[in-house]
Amino acid sequence: MNKARHRQLQSSSFHLIDGIKYIEVLYSITSQENMPEQTLLITFIIALIFSAVHLTAPRLYGLSEKYKKAVVSFSGGVAVAYVFFDLLPAIQEAAVHLRFLLRGSLDEIPLSEVAIFGVAFTGFLIFFISEHAALHSRRRTATETGQHIDSVAASNGIFVIHFSILSLLSLLIAYNLRFEVQTGLLQAVLFSFALILHFFGADRTMEVHHRYLFNRYGRYFLSIMPLTGWSLSVLFPERQSEAAVFLAFIAGAVLFNVIKDEVPGAESGEPKFFIAGALIYAAVLLLLLWMER
Repeated sequence: MNKARHRQLQSSSFHLIDGIKYIEVLYSITSQENMPEQTLLITFIIALIFSAVHLTAPRLYGLSEKYKKAVVSFSGGVAVAYVFFDLLPAIQEAAVHLRFLLRGSLDEIPLSEVAIFGVAFTGFLIFFISEHAALHSRRRTATETGQHIDSVAASNGIFVIHFSILSLLSLLIAYNLRFEVQTGLLQAVLFSFALILHFFGADRTMEVHHRYLFNRYGRYFLSIMPLTGWSLSVLFPERQSEAAVFLAFIAGAVLFNVIKDEVPGAESGEPKFFIAGALIYAAVLLLLLWMER
């Protein structure tokens, strides 16, 4: 009897907490419906920078070939710190927004308390599948033609799939810019810096797998995605809950790309640059959190 009463009280307290959080979400949405001109300008500039990165990444990456290991390892350290100190906490906060979006129906979903991590896992899994599809396509072509795998590209169909997924990621990241800027300008700068480094690595992967198609067509179409995401954030500025859930998907995708490309291996990486990138970026994020308290 006491246990049943305890469970009932515990359930009631959880619903009360959720109710309070829903009110906070509603307030944050209604209070931020109109995007200030300053936020509009800052997010547009950042979106332009993202577009420029997509356009120039292959060439800039080639220019830094001499320092390739150091650049990739440092970028990996920054990305890892970004995932653990910024994106993962954001996923926990996004859980409230997911419950708000699916209020009434989420309670019927098994393990609803970890549903938001399922969104992040989906992002991770989608990028994992697209990466291995590209590798499988290249291996098959290399076997059929007798060429080395480094000299062949994935099939056109795989390119369309791989490109579409990366385009979606770029669009969602740009859509979330507005909410990062509203959190604070320094927060937006750190968010942008980490993702600029990430875009360099992701675009390099596209160039390796798809070569001609990406350099000739892909990077130009991809450069449109940040501006498209920015435009959607202007047209639909009240979608804060959706943006928070998108951020969980972004976290899963970024985490996969970090593991795949940016964490240095025993032979190909420069651990000291990886550690430097991770510690410097983590220190800046922790300092920012301390200043906000």
